[in-house]
Amino acid sequence: MLSIQHFTKNYPNFTLSDVSFDVPDGAVVGLIGENGAGKSTLIKGILGAVTPDGGHILMNGKELSALSKGERQDIAFVLDDVGLPLELSLKATGRVLSNIYETWDSAGFHALCERFALPERKPLKNFSKGMKMKAAIAAALSHESKLFVLDEPTSGLDPVVRDEILELLYDYGRADRAILLSSHITSDLEKICDYIVYLHEGRLIFCEEKDKLLEKYAVYTVAEGRLKELDEGAIVRVLRREYGTEVLAERARMPEAFEARPVSLEELMLFYAKGEKVC
Repeated sequence: MLSIQHFTKNYPNFTLSDVSFDVPDGAVVGLIGENGAGKSTLIKGILGAVTPDGGHILMNGKELSALSKGERQDIAFVLDDVGLPLELSLKATGRVLSNIYETWDSAGFHALCERFALPERKPLKNFSKGMKMKAAIAAALSHESKLFVLDEPTSGLDPVVRDEILELLYDYGRADRAILLSSHITSDLEKICDYIVYLHEGRLIFCEEKDKLLEKYAVYTVAEGRLKELDEGAIVRVLRREYGTEVLAERARMPEAFEARPVSLEELMLFYAKGEKVC
């Protein structure tokens, strides 16, 4: 569906370097990374708001710049600033969008507004943050897009609203559709994502199937003096804390005598951001 190939963007104080990964049909791909890791730069590249200094972004094998108007409408975006006219009601917004999108589904938009319990005659400026985000998602899902790109769609929302949005996204990202979802709330990504892409300091650290990733690695609490007993090639990062030393390692290459606990996506980020390599 979407193919990022050696995407590079240079800024005076930051470079997003040689990023490559695919967003397959029928998949939900989670994009994680610390603030400043390059996630927004990448999403702006997909939007066409940033021109890469190297590499390509392809939609169904075709360069973004070569897409027709109809093909561009196969990509839907939901950004953290909502992006809808706040002075308008949803009813009026639907009329505006029906003149923009060739495949606008008025009945589908109305049904999603009803599902989210959104008042269609109330100006969006009077909506809560959660209601505004649900309105943006309803609009994005109502023009038969094939690729859905979301940047922090659940940030600042309460758990009930977040779960409702995640359930809708999971249902959407099947068949011949795909989702690229950027979020700092890694527990949300663990719920619905098939693949995880991790950017760190402008570089791609990994792109792996989520289940295989969380199965492959584990966390071990190890006495400092016993680190030398371990296979250095198995250790990804060591995190030294006041209360002990923790090791992120490949589960299959660790001695059975060391007790493992499952790793979360949040911990993976923490180990890469603050942990040390073993030389």
